[in-house]
Amino acid sequence: MSSGVYERLADAVGRAKAGSPLTAVTVVVPSVGAGRDVLHYLARRDGVANTRVLTVGQVVERLAGPALLPRLPLPYPLLEAAIQRVLCDEPGVFAEVADQPVTAQALAGASWTLSSFADPALADASPMVADLLRIHRVATRAHSARYFQQWEAYAAARGRLGELGSVLVFLPGESDSAAAAFVAELRAVGETIADEGDVLGTMVVHASDADDEVRSVARLVRSYLSAGTPGHRIGVFYGGDDPYLQLIHEHFGRAGLEFAAPQCHSLIDRPVARSLLRILKLDTDVMPRRELLAILSERAVRWNDVDGERLSQIRIERLTRTAVPIVGGADWDRLGELEPDAYYAGTAATLSDLVTSLQRDLRSLSGVTNWQDASDQLVALLDRYFDTPFAVDLALVRTMAAGLGEMDGIAPAPTPRGIAEAMAVRVRTHNEQVGVLGAGVSVGPIAAGVGRDLDVCIVIGAAEGIVPAARREDPLLPSELAVRTLADEIEQQRRRLMLTLASGALHRVVTFPRGSLRGGAEKVPSRWLMPTLDALAGKSVGVTSWQADTADAVTVVCIESFNAAAQYADERIGASTATETEWRLRALAGVPASERQTLLDDDVVRNGMLARSDRLNGRFTRFNGNLSAVRDLVRFFDKPVPPTRLQDWIVSPYRFFVQNLLDVRVLEDPEVSTAMDPLTRGTLVHRVLELYVQECMDGARRSLDRLLDIAEDVLSAARFGAPGWLPQLWEKDSGVIRRDLLEWYAHDNREHLEGWTPISVEREFGDDPDEVELDLPGGRIRFSGTVDRIDKHRDGRLRVTDYKTGKADYYRAQTGDSPTVGGTNFQLPVYGLFARTLSEDVEARYWFVSTKGQFAEIGYPVTDSVIDDLRDGVGVVHRAISAGYFPPRPPELTIWTDELLELLGRPGLERAWVALENVPELAEFVAIYSGDGS
Repeated sequence: MSSGVYERLADAVGRAKAGSPLTAVTVVVPSVGAGRDVLHYLARRDGVANTRVLTVGQVVERLAGPALLPRLPLPYPLLEAAIQRVLCDEPGVFAEVADQPVTAQALAGASWTLSSFADPALADASPMVADLLRIHRVATRAHSARYFQQWEAYAAARGRLGELGSVLVFLPGESDSAAAAFVAELRAVGETIADEGDVLGTMVVHASDADDEVRSVARLVRSYLSAGTPGHRIGVFYGGDDPYLQLIHEHFGRAGLEFAAPQCHSLIDRPVARSLLRILKLDTDVMPRRELLAILSERAVRWNDVDGERLSQIRIERLTRTAVPIVGGADWDRLGELEPDAYYAGTAATLSDLVTSLQRDLRSLSGVTNWQDASDQLVALLDRYFDTPFAVDLALVRTMAAGLGEMDGIAPAPTPRGIAEAMAVRVRTHNEQVGVLGAGVSVGPIAAGVGRDLDVCIVIGAAEGIVPAARREDPLLPSELAVRTLADEIEQQRRRLMLTLASGALHRVVTFPRGSLRGGAEKVPSRWLMPTLDALAGKSVGVTSWQADTADAVTVVCIESFNAAAQYADERIGASTATETEWRLRALAGVPASERQTLLDDDVVRNGMLARSDRLNGRFTRFNGNLSAVRDLVRFFDKPVPPTRLQDWIVSPYRFFVQNLLDVRVLEDPEVSTAMDPLTRGTLVHRVLELYVQECMDGARRSLDRLLDIAEDVLSAARFGAPGWLPQLWEKDSGVIRRDLLEWYAHDNREHLEGWTPISVEREFGDDPDEVELDLPGGRIRFSGTVDRIDKHRDGRLRVTDYKTGKADYYRAQTGDSPTVGGTNFQLPVYGLFARTLSEDVEARYWFVSTKGQFAEIGYPVTDSVIDDLRDGVGVVHRAISAGYFPPRPPELTIWTDELLELLGRPGLERAWVALENVPELAEFVAIYSGDGS
């Protein structure tokens, strides 16, 4: 604040004391921060003895509180609760929305404003406003014996103004008409120290968006600190919480700046409160798995097993997604069906205990009939389930829960939703500060800067739409009722901006963004900033041409972009960077690209640059799939390998590496799977045919009825294990399977009449004595696998069959002349290789056992030439994997989404692969598998 207004205040204090230092004086200030500065200034002028410095609210509280005892001020949560009760008993025009929490919230907000007036009324009020007034009167008067309203506090305070001694009103400008009326009475009995008119900024900074704007302010603050300005003499004030408060916390924190500000992550954003509110909203009949596990992932809720070990989130996810798929409801009962020695048995028992216990306690809470019981049970729930690492928040939320009993007689009878909303109101209205005022840079909304005594004042967000903020007429609180027009509000915003800007005695900086973080139209300077731009540019600046008109103004700073600001120092806002990251970027930008990798002694940055360079320039290195330097660690061929795994490498070598060497899997979400996917359908058909054919081999009579009975058992078990499947889709898919089995039965009987008899189903190979191996030029490879079916003809031939349930189109190219389809499909010839250990005359086939596949057969005799072709194709893959080559070739699009591939990032793989297609190490791979992936 300019020294003039503070000097006038000190002189006024001196006159009020009239030479007697202990004369009582009360200085009424516009904010807590201003009160601190006034007190410090008066202390330097020997004017603090028996001088009280109070905000308007503190004056009213000091005078009215004792006069109105034993009554207490009506808290907002209780006002909202009282309005909920009125809505429940007599909703009036709000009948259709009376049960919605937002209705009570809106009415409570309006009633809170009206509580400053003794008898609010409006002639010719609309039905909605008239009913608001009725609800306000009923809700507040019903509890007037215990609580008083703000208008009563004003009235009581007016009767005791003489207790303040001499009154000095410093820079008045209250936010509502009732407070303004009270201040007018203070001014009438005392002296007013008013502002000195509009002020201009000394510098304007505009940036591409709010993010760059705040980053620039962090640099600017650092420059003032470096120049010797104490942190407590710097204030940063923003036009709107969103997005500025979060950005200030982020960038000032990274810059290592100490500051005092409102908390950007309020209680409702933190684990304890958020988890409690989510628990209170759980459907106790369903106990949805996804929501419950999301709550557990917050780590605020604890639950230990009998040994005191905490539930493992990873084990819970694997248990409820794969071992015992759960969506909710009766699915939880299946946790008890695991055998005691099962891998997840302990986790299942502990999780079952948690679900059962929480379900019981929530149902008990929902059955309470009064708020005191609700309070007691809620406190018990917090004590039982919530963990101590969040002790401060837990104590705060526990205190809120313990206070719910005061709603008896005020709010409607408690319900589960009512209890949750009561806690949500208390959590939402809890305000917090970080830092200590006076111990660092002051940060707050523009109103918090009014009346401050600072060397540097920085106002952020001075663009149209932010300053002034857009205002619309409130249909619940028309201007006539609130005794305050939209024009009054706009003028108040303007005056606050001027008073805040005036608080900077030496430097007054205003910043604004040219665009929005959320996109949209370009922003323009605030109308109230234009006089400053005119003065700094030395000419009239146009509303639309402001950027060109101020381009040559030294004290109008343009931040082109984050990249430009990080690379090039601007002495006007500070030569130093705001964070270590920006320092690194500036250091890197100062040297040629070829020298950057060795510039910084930082392995993370160095490896990041190296990875980017290798991928961009098409170098086949460890950053894009070349593990040749550690190929000894690739032990894939130490054990027998399934032929389909080799095919996976061909489809996408990098995905193969992630899946088979790193053992990364995507856990399916039972709630997402609403119907059978093709893989599940094929698995079910395989299982039905396995059981049926095995019974026939064991001597049972061939029977269509038995086949369908087996199908019903398998399908029922599958339905039970897939709780997310929708009934209508399940009936459709299972119906298709039944129809396909009818036709398969006819085909199988015909083959039986032709002389084929099954001798084995689901025959495994790969271990002694059924080892299957193939000699290769670079060594040997052992295979493993499971053959769906082996038949023997009456003439002695053997035939191995692999069932398929999809279309046959992809496999039609697989013939005796092309048994591996150019080295891409090894399953059938490997099965044939195994069958040749049982007989010399062997056939191998795919049998498409579905209407979709038209029950087609694709196969060939397994001859020496087939084995030679297999050896050639397998050899390519064997050499590449043994060499440690896993290039990022993306697979061709499949029918359903490959979730692992999406996590890896298909676009990134595609870009990396394009740059690698010509590297020598991959020449053989590209020559064989290039183009269409065939």
